[in-house]
This record gives sequence, C-alpha cells and structure tokens, in this order.
Amino acid sequence: MSMQNYMRVAAKTADRHYQGGADIVIVGNGIAGLTAAIEARRFAPDIRIAMITEQCHPTINTPALKQFVMGKLDREQLLAYPVGTERAQRIQIIHGRVEEINAQGKYVCLSNGSTVGYGSLLLATGSVASGLPAHLPGRDFDGVLTLHRLQDYMNLRRRLSEVDEAVVIGGGAHAIETVTSLLYLGIRTYWLIRKKTCLSRALDQRAFDLLLKHIQQAGALVYTETEILGIAGNVGAVAGVVTNHHQMIPCQLVVVCTGMRPVTTLAERCTLPMMYERDEGIFVNNQLRTNVPGIYAAGDVAAIHNPQSGVHEIRAQWYSAVIEGCTAAAAMTGKMASATRTFGVPWHATRLSDLSLLTVGSPLADSAGSVTLSDSFKGTYRRLTILDDRLIGYISLGQVQADGLAIKRLIDEGVPIGAVKEALLKGHFDARKYFSQQSSISVRELATSGKLPVVRTTQRLSLPVTRSQPESDARQSPDRGKHEVARPPSIVGSIPLTTFPRITAGAQFRSIRYPLVESER
Repeated sequence: MSMQNYMRVAAKTADRHYQGGADIVIVGNGIAGLTAAIEARRFAPDIRIAMITEQCHPTINTPALKQFVMGKLDREQLLAYPVGTERAQRIQIIHGRVEEINAQGKYVCLSNGSTVGYGSLLLATGSVASGLPAHLPGRDFDGVLTLHRLQDYMNLRRRLSEVDEAVVIGGGAHAIETVTSLLYLGIRTYWLIRKKTCLSRALDQRAFDLLLKHIQQAGALVYTETEILGIAGNVGAVAGVVTNHHQMIPCQLVVVCTGMRPVTTLAERCTLPMMYERDEGIFVNNQLRTNVPGIYAAGDVAAIHNPQSGVHEIRAQWYSAVIEGCTAAAAMTGKMASATRTFGVPWHATRLSDLSLLTVGSPLADSAGSVTLSDSFKGTYRRLTILDDRLIGYISLGQVQADGLAIKRLIDEGVPIGAVKEALLKGHFDARKYFSQQSSISVRELATSGKLPVVRTTQRLSLPVTRSQPESDARQSPDRGKHEVARPPSIVGSIPLTTFPRITAGAQFRSIRYPLVESER
C-alpha cells in the first residue's frame, strides 16, 4: 500500500471509535510512539494496544527529510516502517485528537466526544516548531517556510525550481543542515545567526571557526549577530529580508529553523497535576514514568534527567526517541529489568557534506579540577574535557566520523581514559578493541576475586542546561530494495546490541539507518 492509499484508508476510518479501551494507549504516532507499540507487542503478545493520532500518514523517518528535499529519496522511501506494520502487529489506530486525560478514571477524551480507556498511557505528542515572532512584519508572506513536519518539506521541495536565493534563520544543527542542503541544490544561501556563534552551548570558538570556514567554502554567506526586522514582499510573495544592520538581503525563500518546543497540552489538561514546564517538557524518571500513576512520556515531549547537570531536559533526536520508546514499552509491560538504568549524557552527531560533527556530554564544562585537551590538524579539531581521568565532554570535527556511541559509553560508565586519551585526541580510538579488552579484564577479575569491578557513574557537574539539537540526516544505504530496521544500542553501555524482531507485513524491508548509527538516533 502506498502512502497515498494509506491516507485514503485513514480518512475512511477517521470516524471509527475504539470500543472498550486498551491495555496500552499511545498518543502520537511518531517514532517514539510506534517503537513503543511494536516493542510492547513483542514483550506482551496478547495485550490490547491502541494508538491515537491526528496524522493521516504513517510514521516518517524524519532525519531523512533533508535527503528528500535534495532529491535523494522519494516520498515512499521516507517511511520508518512499511505501510501495514500497525495492522500486522495488531495495533489499533484511532484517528482523532485527545483533548483531556481523566487520570482518576484512566481514560482519555477525544474531540469527537468519544472516550478511550487505558491501563497504561504513553504521551508521545512530539514537538512544534518555534517559528518567527507573531508580530514580525511579513511573516505570512508566500515563501516563508518553517521546517519541522513532512508537509513543510513537501512545500519546500515544490518551490525549489522557482528559487535562486534563500535565507536560512537559526543557529542550531537544524539550520546548519538546511544550509548545506540548499547549497547542494545550487541555491545561493544566506545564513543568519542571532548570536556570535552557532551551537554556542556545544562548540567552542575554535570548533565554530572551523565549521564556519567549511560552510563559507561551500558557498554560504554567513551573517552573525544578525536578526531580521521584517520580510519584504512583492504582491504577497517574499522579495527579501531586512536585518537589524539595516541591510536588505534579496531572496525568494525564507527558511525558518529556530528550534522547537514540546507539546505539553495534555499535561495541562490532566485531571491530576502532572509535572511539566511548557518549554521544558513533561518530567519523567528513568523508566519514562511521569508523576501521575499509569502515565508515561517519550520522545520530544519527555524531559529526561541529565546526570551531569542534574536537570531535566528534552532530547529532540531520532536515536533518543527510539531508545525512549523501547524503554517505555518495557516499563508499561512490566519487563523493565532494572530501575537503575539511566539515559546517560546527551550527544549529537551530524554530517555536513564532507565534514562530520560530534558533541558528547559537556564539552564546554568549566568545573573545578577539570582539564581541557585539544588538537587541531589539517582541517580537523578535537577537544576533550577531563575530570579525575574521566571523560566528561568531547568535540570532534573532521572528515572522519568519530564513534559517538562508544565515546558516550566512556562518559556514561565513568571509566578511566588514561590509556586511550591520545587515541581520542587524535581520532584513532578503536572502540571495538577497547571494550573487548575491558570485558576480558572484567572476566579475569571475576574469576580471581569473585566480584565484578565497580564502574563509577557520571559525576554531577555544575553546568548550564544543554539542549540537544535536532538530529542529522539519515545516511542512505546502498541497498534500497530491502527493509531492515535495527534497534539502536541500549541506553546502558554494557548491554550488547540487539535487533528489532522482524515484522512481516507482506512487504520487504528496506535498509533504514538511524542517523549515524552505523558509526555512532
């Protein structure tokens, strides 16, 4: 079934009501919600699972949207799972909008007046784009696009043939990836950054300078400390932007990449007080439980504990959403092996043309006793932040992609890095060899002492809150004729990699790569 056929079927079934409720009800069919549903089915084959969504299309592989804009993927290849997966997994789809949660009665109220009961409820409502200020002149002109959802990218793709010049607004990874995508398409691109640097909470000045040089060499015209005061138009269509430096930059397209905010509406409309902050997300513990019994949250809406800063923060990444979906499924079905698991430190990886960027933990930490080591050579840059011989932050920029998950594991497990410090600094760290050796050491210690060595957890630091940035584009597999979905590595570094159960829905699986999972959602 194609995506268009799916939309037609969805429209026909939109008025159907789910009778009797379900053991697990999931609000939202993004990757966190669908992953939770599929994993819950694997853990508990006989339970009733229902998913409520306002979307009329299947779950989208959102990191691949920029590949779609560049023409490297068509629309059918954006599906995270084959059409029919929900039916094959006996997941009831209810098309509608949830208006309220009755936590005492354990049911949700839909906008059409119907109700759906639940045993466990997962809020996977995602996020919305921040967009331009409501008072900004010209924000509604034709040619002003805020990139966030599938429809936004479809609108962008339709306009590209009419665009010679574009302005990109934003200082995060989402903006950087959009700039490189437009440059790839041969569009003259102006990049406006409000601050002196981009990714100011993750990159130091040397890293930013290297990134800026790379973007400028690719053809971008970059303006720092620049904001738009208004958008100029011609008969309602974009003609240019006016900046705070009294410049008029001509363009036919304004692309807004100014961040996102979690959709916390249902936390506000719950009959029992739920802990949340409108711009911070719904607070959850390491099992994704909220403070309201029976209710969980995952994905862009969930505020997860950062063991370094001690605060809760959203992690708007594909990889994190998948891990959270798996964790929520285990918790809701009673299969959670341990209550002591943590999601560890935040991290972000992306590839910008021939340049790879990785940040892990708190690379800009300035804690008492911490030491910073850096290395710059032939267009590459790495920075290590170390405390008591433990890595607490890492930056890598260069053509060779660093193993982000392995480095995250070093930080999460708090292992001494003296033996691999030089390899990390020079980009030669062999994660497979290192962790294989560590496993051998642990086995020897167990045999001689009867006890496994104790691994320190990440030390809490006095750090500013660091937000995770949107994830990078998914890499294309050379084999696009098959489907194979691999579960990303566990949230606990010592747990081995496993794979999702194969889903047979009458369609072959094509190779879907989680963003940068092949080297590191």
